[in-house]
Amino acid sequence: MNIQLVPTQQKQTVSIHITKHQVVDIIDIQPFETSYEIIQKHDQTILQVEGEVGLVLACSKTLKPVEYHLTFDTEVTFGNLDECDFIYSNTINLNDILLGIIVSEKPYVIYHEDALVEESTSS
Repeated sequence: MNIQLVPTQQKQTVSIHITKHQVVDIIDIQPFETSYEIIQKHDQTILQVEGEVGLVLACSKTLKPVEYHLTFDTEVTFGNLDECDFIYSNTINLNDILLGIIVSEKPYVIYHEDALVEESTSS
């Protein structure tokens, strides 16, 4: 979903459905709603975004699916400065930004309950 990177008067709420990605340990990303606001501060444009999403992740040991609920509330900055997350562009792909947030916020290691049972019985 492309959005204009111009300041908003109030929070906007949109429905997101990320179906295609190349993240090997994310089996599924459930459709979700997210709220965002775009604020201009000096030489930076700030995207404030928050939401909750249901994920199905691959177990780090068995690769079995593990359901995980992720809540995020973060800022992403755009501009020409070295301190910004991204170079400013008139439009951005919100799905790509949200996928990056999900990848950075999800746990690096997660275990299915069967993996924990196997570990305790093998000791």
